Amino acid sequence: MRKIYGILVIVLLLPLTLSAENWKLDSDINLSLTQSSYSDSWQGTELSNITWVANSNTSAEKQLKPWLNSKTTLKLAFGQTHLQKENTVGDVYWEHPTKSTDKIDLESILRFTTQGWVDPFIAGRMESQFLDLSDSTLTRIINPMLFTETAGIIRTFVNNDINYLSSRLGAAFREKVDRDVLQQDNVTRELETTVDGGLESVTEYKHNFSPLEASFKSRLQLYQALFNSKEDELTSDDWKSPDLVWENVITTKLWGLLSANLTFEMRYEKEQIHEVQWKEILGLGFSYTLF
Repeated sequence: MRKIYGILVIVLLLPLTLSAENWKLDSDINLSLTQSSYSDSWQGTELSNITWVANSNTSAEKQLKPWLNSKTTLKLAFGQTHLQKENTVGDVYWEHPTKSTDKIDLESILRFTTQGWVDPFIAGRMESQFLDLSDSTLTRIINPMLFTETAGIIRTFVNNDINYLSSRLGAAFREKVDRDVLQQDNVTRELETTVDGGLESVTEYKHNFSPLEASFKSRLQLYQALFNSKEDELTSDDWKSPDLVWENVITTKLWGLLSANLTFEMRYEKEQIHEVQWKEILGLGFSYTLF
């Protein structure tokens, strides 16, 4: 099983390791920082804090053959919040930093360009995080990992310098790998793997605001599970509910390297919680375009 995951990761990374010749590369890195500080004489309950978030978005695309297109995207994000606290005797101290953002998202798509109304495609994706702090007694790196393999049809409706709109639909298989999971005896730890399969739909949209150096990107992903390897062990049928992930990012360059960005993400995964989850991050910081 581990060999399969290793092979999948190698396949995903392969397009990025090839020669950059004739590849269409797009990459930007940005760092946002928020800081507040108060003097000892400040009359109020406010305390100092520092929040920083680093993001990078990279894509590499190439028409390998007249009938085959390859596109790989890598999204990375990590951020922390540092807060001051006051103890019972009035002394102020800095708490241990907490995560505010943590994301690893690597996806590679091979599209068979048949020049028809739709094209067949196969895709592989790996999603994870840099630090898993869900267990207070153990810090795990790049855990858990979610691998998704998809095959189906894809169509690009618009593709020009201003707008891009593409949608795909396919059959998907997912493997969730969670390392060192504490067992019921509270002593032993084991690797747990859950496999499910179903239908997946992904729609991506991008708009460039010309002549401004600004862009809007949106990605809507829907997944409907049809089977689950542990359905006999589960106490509910929550896994049968559709999953939704809607990501939106607005980025604009203000002056030189100075930029502003707004991220809004909405999720619905009934297995985790019976409510819609959302997060919003507004940042002002520095951005650098590599390609």
